[in-house]
Amino acid sequence: MALKKYFEYNQANESISKYKLLSAYGGPGSILHTSYGSIIISCIEEWGFLKKVLDIQKEAIEAGKRDKEINNYVKEQANLERNGSIGISNDSRLLEMLKQRKGLMELKYLVLIPDIEVQTFSNKIKSDGNTLAINSSYMPKVFADESNHYRTYKEWYKDWLDKDKKQGERESETTNRFFPPKFKKQNGFVGNLIQDNIVLICEHGHISDFPWAKFLRWRNDSPGEIYSDLPVDLFSSLPCCGSDDKITANIKISSSTANASGFDGKWIKCENCGRQTSLKGLMTVKIKCSGHKPWEASTSHNGELKYHSGNKDSRNQTPPLENCASNKPMKVALTTGNNLYYARSVSSIYMPDELFLSDALLKKKELEMEMELAKEENRFDDCIRINNEIRLIDNEIEKQSFDETTDVEKDIIYRYEEFKVLSIKSEDLINIDKVNEDLKVKDVTKNLDGTKFSKYFSRILRIDNMKLTTAQLDFSRVVPVDSDADGIISKNIFRSKAESIRVYPVVENYGEGIFFAFDIELINDFSKNNSAIDSINEKLSTLKRNSDTFSEGAIQFGLDNNWQLYLVHSFAHLIMRELEFKCGYPTSSLSERIYVSNDLRNNMYGFMIYTAEGAEGSMGGLIAQTRPDNLNKLITNALERAKICNSDPLCWESDGQGLFELNFASCFSCSLVSETSCEHRNIYLDRRILVDEESGFFKDALNNV
Repeated sequence: MALKKYFEYNQANESISKYKLLSAYGGPGSILHTSYGSIIISCIEEWGFLKKVLDIQKEAIEAGKRDKEINNYVKEQANLERNGSIGISNDSRLLEMLKQRKGLMELKYLVLIPDIEVQTFSNKIKSDGNTLAINSSYMPKVFADESNHYRTYKEWYKDWLDKDKKQGERESETTNRFFPPKFKKQNGFVGNLIQDNIVLICEHGHISDFPWAKFLRWRNDSPGEIYSDLPVDLFSSLPCCGSDDKITANIKISSSTANASGFDGKWIKCENCGRQTSLKGLMTVKIKCSGHKPWEASTSHNGELKYHSGNKDSRNQTPPLENCASNKPMKVALTTGNNLYYARSVSSIYMPDELFLSDALLKKKELEMEMELAKEENRFDDCIRINNEIRLIDNEIEKQSFDETTDVEKDIIYRYEEFKVLSIKSEDLINIDKVNEDLKVKDVTKNLDGTKFSKYFSRILRIDNMKLTTAQLDFSRVVPVDSDADGIISKNIFRSKAESIRVYPVVENYGEGIFFAFDIELINDFSKNNSAIDSINEKLSTLKRNSDTFSEGAIQFGLDNNWQLYLVHSFAHLIMRELEFKCGYPTSSLSERIYVSNDLRNNMYGFMIYTAEGAEGSMGGLIAQTRPDNLNKLITNALERAKICNSDPLCWESDGQGLFELNFASCFSCSLVSETSCEHRNIYLDRRILVDEESGFFKDALNNV
């Protein structure tokens, strides 16, 4: 629950979980609901703890420290209590990936979002006044009084100041009393304003307040255009009265006497010019995108948060904007809608450099360390020699670069690095980092020796400890950026040029899990003359022929990864569901990490089931299932339960169910898990490919052959 604090003049802030600030539905540009209204989270340039890290880096540079000294200085100083105990991630693999993926070539630090507890009235943390808070501004910026008169925050604020100035009040005093937004009644009493809940959103990530005064004029001047398929350029139009610079509209929205629900029963009127109209059909209005980016507004005031409102520019009705390339109209949405924000994130399992770096990169790392030592000792000839060697390595790496590959291919390559380490490297080598123990495993493959399942898996690991670091790449609105919607353009979480970004926020989780790697030769043999595979291919081809714009991408992903994805993903779900019976953990406390690729260069078939700190499975119960007796029973029972579903025979014989009909013999009764646990939106599932008596992958084991 959000932590609420009151101070002088009823100032307030809320402490919000770092996992909510960086999640599938939270991050820069997202709308969060607080006790004081809905707010939009500012871009990372406005995040106080990131500014603090940059200040520390500036101190080190001004003190004349070298590159390596600067890094160590920043990490040590940021972690001090007086600086907010800010942590710096050591996941160099994720750092390098973000550099390449987002073009952040000057990125130096992955900064952990700290647990911020508000202790002073102006977003300042702790008694020494470090401004570590994550800034935001109201969204929407339209508020109504008790009589349903609608004005922008800026207008209400100006009205408040004007009335106080008449009484001789100073702005600094009256500003504090305005928060949360208030209005003055005629009898002198004060009432709280009610925030509007309507916004306009665009597929390219833009978001705007609804322009009520402009809408009213348009509906009166062109009443028939609401039925047109062409979007209206409402933001370039004039308001019902006055102008954009001098607003004189006095908008009031009231309920009509007619027996109608929703906006069909609402009426909008300007009490200044007399224009009025019904709000019927409001949710289907087609409005040309404004290009507004309110999360990029500067919220700080001269480097600090002087008042609750920060920089007055963040209160303006017109936020930063850009030309929108979309030819589709904006969507009218509620601030409680689930289509306002879709974050695209990437997660990384921490691995020491020695486990995943190529020989060339390891050599380059050694040379860079030699270079630093040579600089300190003023050995200039050695510096020149080492620099030439580094250039040769860089040229070789550049030839092998995968810059021309797609984002999907880069994701596969990145995940293959993890799979290769977990499935091939020796246990002692994986546990090489004895200091931090951010990755600690135990090979338990032998626990299946002598059982009917031993031939199916090349490796099974008990993961006693691992660190999972998550960073947000970008976000979209209306539809997810990784969906198949046509022409989606995501928005960055920063407003600066990519080459100037030096710090990036991340979240770390520690957990435990079980890793399964299938025997690749057995999977290749299984592909020969198999009716279960033929059935999946035939169903996917039928779906492809009948696909629409929205489902095309998801279906194509299933075709690209083929039956192997169905096999691995379905088995992962069965194991998670069985853990519910064996350990009592709800699947919502578990997560999966799927490793599937048919590319010969990155060929992999496996998965990991893990749980993060704080969840039910994070106290040893999950890894206890890898003991010799438990592991065999876990797999046996999971497959036996999959033979029967409460929805059979409808489920078993299904030609398509679930999202985009991409599930076959799988439903909530037998195979689906919590949405938060599944990487693939609970699709690409079919238990027949695993347990069919005649053609299932595990048919020999289940038939006791």
